[in-house]
Amino acid sequence: MKLSHLVSLTRLDKEIHKTLSKFFSLKWKISLLSSLILLIVVTMFSVINYRSLIDNVDYQSSLQYQRYVTEVENLIEQTSNNSRQLIRLIPFLKEMDTALVLQDSAQITQAFEQHWSLFQLHNGIETIRFYDQSDQLLVGWDNFEEDSQRDALILEQVHDVNSQELPASLLICIEMCLQYTIEPLLINGVRAGAMVIGASLADVFLGFKRTFGSDIGLLLKMKADGVDIQQNDVEFSNWGVRLAALTNREKNLEILHRIAQSHPTIQDLRVGIHTEWDNRHHRIKLLSLRGVNVLDRAYLVVLTDITPTILSIRDSTWRIIIIGLVGLLVSELILFAILSLPLTRLKHIVFTLPLLAGGSFGIFRATLASVSRKRWLKDEVDLLYEAAVALSHKLEKLENKVAYRTKLLVQQRDELSKEKDFIAHLLDTAQVIVLTQNVSGKILMLNAYGELLMRYSKEEIQTKYFLEVLAPDNDQQYNLVNYLEEIRRGHRDQLRHEAMTLCNDGSKRHIVWLHSRLTWQSETDPSVLSVGLDITEYKRVEGHLAWLADHDPLTNLFNRRRFSEELEQMLSWAERYQHPGALLFFDLDRFKYINDTSGHQAGDALLKMVAEMLSRTIRTADVTGRLGGDEFAVILPEISAGGAIEVAKKILLRLSETQLNVNGRTYKIAASVGIALFPEHGKNVHDLLAAADLAMYQAKEIGRGTWHLFSNDDKTRERLYTLVHWKEKIEYANLYDHYLLYFQPIMSLHDRAITHYEVLLRMHDNDGTIHSPAAFIAAAEHTGLIHAIDHMVLRKAITQVAKINSKSTKPIRFSINLSAHAFNDPELLPVIRHELTSSGVDPTLLFFEITETAALDNLPGTRNLLREIKKLGCGFVLDDFGVGFSSFYYLRELPVDAVKIDGSFIRNLANNPDDQILVRALCSVAKGFGKKITAEFVESEEILMLLGKMDVDYAQGYHVGKPAAAEDIFRLFEENEIS
Repeated sequence: MKLSHLVSLTRLDKEIHKTLSKFFSLKWKISLLSSLILLIVVTMFSVINYRSLIDNVDYQSSLQYQRYVTEVENLIEQTSNNSRQLIRLIPFLKEMDTALVLQDSAQITQAFEQHWSLFQLHNGIETIRFYDQSDQLLVGWDNFEEDSQRDALILEQVHDVNSQELPASLLICIEMCLQYTIEPLLINGVRAGAMVIGASLADVFLGFKRTFGSDIGLLLKMKADGVDIQQNDVEFSNWGVRLAALTNREKNLEILHRIAQSHPTIQDLRVGIHTEWDNRHHRIKLLSLRGVNVLDRAYLVVLTDITPTILSIRDSTWRIIIIGLVGLLVSELILFAILSLPLTRLKHIVFTLPLLAGGSFGIFRATLASVSRKRWLKDEVDLLYEAAVALSHKLEKLENKVAYRTKLLVQQRDELSKEKDFIAHLLDTAQVIVLTQNVSGKILMLNAYGELLMRYSKEEIQTKYFLEVLAPDNDQQYNLVNYLEEIRRGHRDQLRHEAMTLCNDGSKRHIVWLHSRLTWQSETDPSVLSVGLDITEYKRVEGHLAWLADHDPLTNLFNRRRFSEELEQMLSWAERYQHPGALLFFDLDRFKYINDTSGHQAGDALLKMVAEMLSRTIRTADVTGRLGGDEFAVILPEISAGGAIEVAKKILLRLSETQLNVNGRTYKIAASVGIALFPEHGKNVHDLLAAADLAMYQAKEIGRGTWHLFSNDDKTRERLYTLVHWKEKIEYANLYDHYLLYFQPIMSLHDRAITHYEVLLRMHDNDGTIHSPAAFIAAAEHTGLIHAIDHMVLRKAITQVAKINSKSTKPIRFSINLSAHAFNDPELLPVIRHELTSSGVDPTLLFFEITETAALDNLPGTRNLLREIKKLGCGFVLDDFGVGFSSFYYLRELPVDAVKIDGSFIRNLANNPDDQILVRALCSVAKGFGKKITAEFVESEEILMLLGKMDVDYAQGYHVGKPAAAEDIFRLFEENEIS
């Protein structure tokens, strides 16, 4: 026990030392805080005292300025009184009384001219004027230029004096401020008009300086053109004034200039400005000059030296600060000494308290007992020691209880946390609407996805009832109200239904709702949990896909699949109810020509016109479909052969009346219609379509724009049997992979080397017969199986190319034939890309061959296919070159790498000079376009020699090498690799 006690104390000491590194004693905090408070108090007292002194100075200054204004007014009034005395004295001058009574301008001038200079020098008079009783100026003496504004003001006062016979005074500040005194003249009881004297304010300023000791100046507003500036005036442009007079001018002018730089507007001077200049403090204030008749024309500026007052205030403030700081220091020393002993004891218990946190209750009590001593008078620290010991006993008991309960709470917390995280994650991330309703059906909560989908904010949705957000046209609305009520009352646990839901923006969404009952205590608690899944897009896509599955999107007619289903149903009804019908099958003449010359848009417009025409022509019960390309078919139920023929004629007639106008060109539309009767000509869809198709081709043989009814004669039956026979063989070969690939060598005439092969297709029959493509390709094209054969040949050929080049020491190129229908196969390019990628074959080793006739049948499709194949890196060869009428023109239009001259020109080349001329011309043109040339059907050395002279690049034929099975060619390369 003692050992553990010692260990705990050692650990405690370490913790205390560790804590002391970051410890800051309470006594220092109290000392610093009290110091801060006292410092703030001293500072505030100093600031308040300083502000009080400054405010007192400002108050005394305001009183002083009022006295200034009064004194200036008194001095101006004294100047006016002096002027009145002069006015009363002037009539007593020699000969002035007679001249004034007679109101003779010349006599007045002669009598007063000699006295004018004396008045100017001794009395500071600037203006003297004499007016008669009708306010007309008799004569006047002025030191200023004439000013209409000043004259108007003076004349107005003269009029008042003449009319009222009372004296008047007037202060006018234009060029400078003058005090004008106007009095009526009464000489020997006779009225002699009025007299005006204008005196300068210079005596006023000097008297002000003598009385108060402050400097004063006169500021006059400048005119816009600046013409009123006098010689001794100083301009203050930013204030818009000029200085007309100033006492102690040299010093005070520098002060005013400094003030003007720091205060851009003169209005700042109205409240008074304090400035320091040349270690002296000055206060400058603007005083309005009362009695000025022209508004805002003149100001008095007073400059007062307040240096003694400012220095007195500063000395007083510093004395207060020093006394406060000394008191602060003394009080802090006393406080620090008082707090040291109690805080030392308090620090001990504080550093011991961490033992309670660590659960060392016994060690805590032992540590306190080792330093605790009994005292006669207890203080707060002693009470804290006793309380800490009691607390340790209490905490020790609670520790055991807390440990047990904490274990239980941790388990419960983990479980609740998992549930909460799951629910929160579900609500935030699930792409479903989640809302709750109270017992009245009012929505209480909607999750974020629901707010986004339904365009409601949290506040808006909480004002809605659930049924209000459902469209009123929902089915079973009444039953839904009852079902939801059953859930709220606990009579039903769940409800699932679909409903159109109204969004806040007016749109509707198709929602699948699932409602579940919740446990609730009050009417404000959620009683129903509703989860909604938006299936609007699903419904739209479902409807659109259902429509697309049955219809041709261009013409809106039934497609081949749906049309076949309708035909099969019609055949069933016809057989059951013995109601014969007919099938019309036709395609459009010259459709490819229109499509190639005027573009696909013209072709699409033509197909739409035909579809609209059929809809207007046939009966309501008839069924129309577009089977692909320009092929259309019409089912005519319950009709005879004659009726079917009449419908066919009607369709042909309507087609002949229809015209297509594109880019100023007009195309007439025609078709060949094949007619097959059911169940007479076929009891299943396949046979009936084949019969109608054959009938259509027979109509084309008769002449375009005609119809033909299928016949059961031997020839027609034989053609139908042949088509069906080869169709079955093709399907069997596709199913059991009865196709073989043969390779025929192609020789380079420049070095007689064979590094190129053409891939040829063969079919292996059950009896061992090997069929060439000529036997079954036509049937495959006719029955729509040609695309599957194209894909099979591509897969097999590219695989063989990869195997052979893996064994060959030099690159071996291969040419693969494409059918005429390859241009209409949307899956062809993806198949080529996939096989090139999966096999790893170099695309430059592959060439694709297409016959010239097939290429020219669909020129835009051919051009697009060639460009895409060229992008993959493969080459292209135009087969049967020379048989087309426009071979040279299309050779320029198509991006082919090589041409293969048709064998009909090569077979008799050695014996037929015409063929030689034609081949030589074909070679010249092909070489001119930069194309390589291959000649096929080379069957003799003589032909081979001639081709070499014609600069043909490659030769192919039995003389060069017969076709051999792909396995044999591969074995040959394998043997060469071993050898």
